[in-house]
Amino acid sequence: MSLEQEKYMIVKELLSKEVCKITEQYCLFEMLNNFNPDKPTGQVPGTHFKYGDSMTETLLLHAKPKVESVTGLKLIPTYSYHRVYKPGDILLDHQDRPSCEISATVTIGFKYNDKDNNYHWDLHGYVNGEKRYLQCGIGDAVIYKGCELVHGRDRFDVGEYSYQVQVFLHYVDANGPYTETQKYDKRPAIGYIPK
Repeated sequence: MSLEQEKYMIVKELLSKEVCKITEQYCLFEMLNNFNPDKPTGQVPGTHFKYGDSMTETLLLHAKPKVESVTGLKLIPTYSYHRVYKPGDILLDHQDRPSCEISATVTIGFKYNDKDNNYHWDLHGYVNGEKRYLQCGIGDAVIYKGCELVHGRDRFDVGEYSYQVQVFLHYVDANGPYTETQKYDKRPAIGYIPK
């Protein structure tokens, strides 16, 4: 499967299960202690998210060599964030902004109450008008062309106290059109959060 043709690829074990377990617990503690709900006009209103968190910025840099290897591209990191999805959440179909030219959404961890072991809450994308569900286990990633692939998630139809932690790692092609305008998401450096 070609990133150029399909606009996405699934990469097994972009992050190790051990790294994911630590990141999952970190994100849950972050939500408990520093709850930051998305605004009513945001992508997933009322759901906890964090832009440029120190943990996910570290993962952004850590994953870069592997993302470069599987895509065959030289990349410049732009930003990261994490989201802890809750029951009933929907991610409406959309395309991303230029700083998400090459993106990876990594399944970090989940708890699905009232579901059997075969249930997966997957990202979907549209390829030549066909809706495809892009199934990923813990540590797996969908690497996709965020500005080109229309993508989203159906309703998170799970029981109370369920969740899914996703980490989003964004890059631009070092030889592409957004190199100068989107480097570090217009910040002075990765890991820096303007006050």
